[in-house]
Amino acid sequence: MLGAIGCIIAIAFMVVTIFKGLHPLIAALIASMIAILTNGADIWNSLIDGFGAGMTGFIKSYVLMFLLGAVLGEFMSRSEYAKSIAYKMVSLVGAERGILVVLIATCILSYSGVSVFVVIFTVYPIALYVFQQGDIPRRIIPAVVNLGAGVFTMTMLPGSPALTNVIPTSYCGTTIYAAPVLGCILAVIAALLGYFYLTWDAKRMQKNGEHFAPGRNDTVEPMSEEARAGLPNFFVSFVPVIIIFVGNLVFTKLGLNSNFSVCISLFLGIIYILLSSWNKLAKETKVEGLNKGATGALFAITNTAAIVGFAGVVKILPAFTAFTDVATNMSFSPIVSATLSMDLIAAITASSSGGIQIFMQLLASKYLSLGVNPQILHRMCAIAAGTLDSLPHAGPHATFFAVCDLSYKEGYPPVFVMTCVIPAICQIVGLILASMGVI
Repeated sequence: MLGAIGCIIAIAFMVVTIFKGLHPLIAALIASMIAILTNGADIWNSLIDGFGAGMTGFIKSYVLMFLLGAVLGEFMSRSEYAKSIAYKMVSLVGAERGILVVLIATCILSYSGVSVFVVIFTVYPIALYVFQQGDIPRRIIPAVVNLGAGVFTMTMLPGSPALTNVIPTSYCGTTIYAAPVLGCILAVIAALLGYFYLTWDAKRMQKNGEHFAPGRNDTVEPMSEEARAGLPNFFVSFVPVIIIFVGNLVFTKLGLNSNFSVCISLFLGIIYILLSSWNKLAKETKVEGLNKGATGALFAITNTAAIVGFAGVVKILPAFTAFTDVATNMSFSPIVSATLSMDLIAAITASSSGGIQIFMQLLASKYLSLGVNPQILHRMCAIAAGTLDSLPHAGPHATFFAVCDLSYKEGYPPVFVMTCVIPAICQIVGLILASMGVI
């Protein structure tokens, strides 16, 4: 009991202190110590095998993706390709629909397989210009990108290449297109709820005197017809996005690891930008872009990895087994119990892919043996994995807020609505529809 309480206190400590501005690495280390001590675990082994292994394992897996994503974002901005895309999309959709512009761009990249950790690097330069034109407060950008990359395209839309949607196929005997009708209905609900909420929230902020303001490291020139005249051609500018989209599809179909596919696609996108804008970019600009990208990637991945390290500690503590026991002994119908169990595990691990991997390994066969439809189990658990995994101690938030130069206090409230409240609503609707036989 003390161990379980200690883990809850540790999570609460990390959430509150990071929200108030404490560096994620310090907050995660102190929270890890609280969890370790209250569980009576060996301090050194828990820090090395839990925190250290979790943190370094994440860096080992994603350092190239973060680096290439950050460099691509830098060159998209420096080549003015991001500005060209922004101008074109604003002219097509309208400056007042800037949120929709960014949401569409994010969905395209996310559904092509670009990780939620990386998509912010590509979308942020575009979002800056679009939001400036519509005078939309910049602190809403992470929420928009999260809606497009971390909610309906990741867990609800059939065919999503996201790990959260791929992992259940190995345990449920399904494909990534499991429960297609149910998934599509919930994806539409999530997209509409998210878009209308964000539009309302942006207007609320504007009425309260909040306006667009660039971050400390952002250089965003005002949009004008004179500036537009000297911009690169839109189709030339949009090619990097196409390269990433098509590259992920092709390399994944060829059987390459999804992480490797994304890295190759990002690298090809960078090469294209450099070759197509070589004469426009000064030598110093190219070097500065590489250096700034590397610095940004290191900052973002360290913050994120620290939080993943905390999750690594929790997963090896006795209290984690107690949590899973509580989850599996809930007195609800099997599918409701499975969904709530997945919610609980995702909340503790702060990872949709990590949480669903643990759930499927430990509990999938049990629920299937109780007669739960494999497609329903797949889809509802994927959605649940992407709900409470997004509490403040989730890794992607550190990346998003670092890239956007925002504090948790500034950026997290609308993110919470997008990634926790709306998916929770979709879970309830999904369970009702599943009980009616919708698959």
